[in-house]
Amino acid sequence: MRRQLGMTLIEILVAMSLLAILTVMGYRAFGNLLNAREHIMQTGERWVQLARVLRRVEADLQRLPRQAASEQQQPALQLQLQPAGQGQQLLLRLASSRYPDGQEYVQYRAAAGLGWLAGPATTPPDGEALPLLAGDYRVQWRVLAANGQWYPQWPAAAAGSPHPRALEMRVVVPGDETIHRVWALP
Repeated sequence: MRRQLGMTLIEILVAMSLLAILTVMGYRAFGNLLNAREHIMQTGERWVQLARVLRRVEADLQRLPRQAASEQQQPALQLQLQPAGQGQQLLLRLASSRYPDGQEYVQYRAAAGLGWLAGPATTPPDGEALPLLAGDYRVQWRVLAANGQWYPQWPAAAAGSPHPRALEMRVVVPGDETIHRVWALP
């Protein structure tokens, strides 16, 4: 009986077949891993973008002038919420050091997405809004009045007091998840 010194052709073909199968499985797993990573990165970026928008709104609301202590004093309207086309527009009259009169208008346009626009307090801003949220986000606002009722438009005749108590922002993110944020107003 002769002693075999190498590998047979069948052994080499079996080894190559196993290597090919393992390579294909590894390639598919790596492709799925890359797809999952991309999805996680996109989801994370959407949440970061939404957090930035919520911080911007909060910063603007903190610049609202404080309301008069007595109800007899009628300060200029500082917050307006009106329907605009397919959505709403939130108009804030804020204290500002950018303009000589010390005030500015900030406008949020909520329709397909959310846009932001600012300008001097002499006239409400008009023009192209800076996009904050893409068109696949749906944004709605409502105002809480002193009577405990929520209104999708402000000022509301039925509210009684001209001073709003809180502002709610409802954002429906892609995938139909709804985020609610409520700010107490000064």
